[in-house]
Amino acid sequence: MDYHYLISKFFAGEITDDELNLLKSWLNMDPENKHIFKEENELWQATSIQANAQHFNADTAWKDISARLDFEKENGKAVTIVTRTNFRILVAAAVLAFIIIIGGLILRISGKNSLNQTLVASTQIVTNDGERATLFLADSTRVILNSGSSIEYDGHYNIKDRIIKFSGEAYFDVSHNPEKPFIVKLEQLSVIVTGTRFNIFSYANEDRIEATLEEGSIKVSIEGKEPVTIEPGEQVVYFVKSGKIYVHDVITETYTSWKENKLRFNDTPFVEVLREIGRRYNVKFEVTSRELLNLKYTGTFIDESIEEVMQMLKTVSPITFEINNLTSVNDKQYRKPTIVVGKD
Repeated sequence: MDYHYLISKFFAGEITDDELNLLKSWLNMDPENKHIFKEENELWQATSIQANAQHFNADTAWKDISARLDFEKENGKAVTIVTRTNFRILVAAAVLAFIIIIGGLILRISGKNSLNQTLVASTQIVTNDGERATLFLADSTRVILNSGSSIEYDGHYNIKDRIIKFSGEAYFDVSHNPEKPFIVKLEQLSVIVTGTRFNIFSYANEDRIEATLEEGSIKVSIEGKEPVTIEPGEQVVYFVKSGKIYVHDVITETYTSWKENKLRFNDTPFVEVLREIGRRYNVKFEVTSRELLNLKYTGTFIDESIEEVMQMLKTVSPITFEINNLTSVNDKQYRKPTIVVGKD
């Protein structure tokens, strides 16, 4: 098996689940393999930024990465794969880490710091609407971030603990480690696991938080309430305003298929359908008739354009729509496309 080919497919977002398992096995065979993967990732990111690429070409990028590898030794770092996301956050984290290191040296030299202190910078990765990102953390945990999401962790990750802060939606494939539970901290609750696969839905503009379990076991901890443990095929829903909690059986694929570029709706209210479409396609909606808010949809969209999606909605419901494309604010900024939806 050509693992260079698997890595290039991973960066391109075209890797299958079977190929991903082969790649993970190869990464775990030898620490040097993780180092190679990390180096190639860093060079891929640099290549993507320099080219200002909107679409990544695996073949040409791989040739550029291969020619520039120098295999310098670096250990103990998380491997982060970011697809068309906010790289300025990573740069800011690097600058902050440099300042902290220099500051620590000055304190040591001056003799003003007699305590053995460790200052650790945090890393934050953000996806905008219309973007997704795949991350490999230092413990080989895989995280797929959906549009409009963010994840944050500090330099203690996998050394002292495995704690992350999160908002948005993500699919987690957590490496098993009973001694260091993996903890996802949200604003209202925490999800605690040792090794499992699950999906979290926790957007600030939604009325609920969902944790859907595909494999393993997770515990949901809410301040002032008894912890809730769920099993594979179950979903826990926490309603933010009322504080009520529900656990029920679900078809997990309905809630995880977004990572395969699918949008699935099952008797979903129109407002929620529009929010998910808006995040996926980086558009905003204006609804001119309140009667349409009573509509519900069941269906699946796979790789359709926004025009095709809206036409399909129009076919099965009494709506009209008009897409107003990008308009320039100035030379560097653009307004989101706006879709005006009315009653037919």
